[in-house]
Amino acid sequence: MNIVNIMFSAIGGGIEQAFVDYCEGLQTRSHRVTAFTHPKAVVNAQLKALGVETISMRNLGEYDFFAIHRLRKHLRALAPDIAITHTHRSFALAHRATPGICPLVGITHNYFARARRLKRADAVITTTHDLINFVKKLGVPEDRIYHIPNMVRCHELPHRGEPNQPPVIGAMGRLVKKKGFDVYIEALKLLKERGYVFRAVLGGTGEEEKHLKHKATDAGLDDILTFPGWIEDKKSFYNHIDVFCLPSLHEPFGIVLLEAFVHGVPVVATDSEGPRDIITPNCDALLVKAGNASDLSAAIARLLDDAKLAADLAANAFVKAKTNYSIEGVTERIEKVLTAVILRWRFKN
Repeated sequence: MNIVNIMFSAIGGGIEQAFVDYCEGLQTRSHRVTAFTHPKAVVNAQLKALGVETISMRNLGEYDFFAIHRLRKHLRALAPDIAITHTHRSFALAHRATPGICPLVGITHNYFARARRLKRADAVITTTHDLINFVKKLGVPEDRIYHIPNMVRCHELPHRGEPNQPPVIGAMGRLVKKKGFDVYIEALKLLKERGYVFRAVLGGTGEEEKHLKHKATDAGLDDILTFPGWIEDKKSFYNHIDVFCLPSLHEPFGIVLLEAFVHGVPVVATDSEGPRDIITPNCDALLVKAGNASDLSAAIARLLDDAKLAADLAANAFVKAKTNYSIEGVTERIEKVLTAVILRWRFKN
């Protein structure tokens, strides 16, 4: 297939990683993939390293008719079999540029009212079962909805060696309110008050960074919690922590969970939307109530106190990631959906 993959976000995060994974997975299966990105997109470096053909295109938003014209001109020249979009801006621009050229797939990574536009898509891919219900309520016909989760690169379960002394509790993501990192800091404070000796790391950047650093200082964690900024070397990050914590108040999916799984790190996560879809509680991770620092602290303590439980959860999580979320397996599912959508579109046109 000749596939166009479109995302005009400049920042880094889970959606942006999913976009790169789509490019890599489909290209690995011998499809031609052309990525359309923002000129300053964080993902451009990753795409270059993967050898993905990339067209960087400025735009002023979803009503930028000059950008729509440029995109349509590129699409005519490429003559793709199908176009995939990953953000609402990308979908809005592509919807005006693709008619008569190819079918359009919109991937729903999040909960936005603007997702109503996806009713115009030839197919909608949701990353969780909860998002299936969300797009149905927005009026997307059921026969156009497909559930395909995000994916992760899987190798063999790594040998992690002896735990750090003291143990290291890690968290990572965009430093915004919905990620619940203030709850994470409060949970660390409670652990310290209970006499636990540990170190902690919070990777990421975002609008809440200054506030979170002040909160860590007020909690007396300056000598315990570090803020290394945006994490480029994720393998090193996961290899140097003993527990991974996802404290989100709202988490549509949570690729970081899968990354922790494949690196053999035991996980504590909140019962937000994505983790509920991924985790089997007490089998492959611990699940706690979102926004509850006391519950989060107790779950972390449980893993610090019970090395066998932590190891068993990590081993089961790795098997789940390799079985259900590997880049090879998920890409096969994507390939089947794209083939069906193309055939249906060609039949209608």
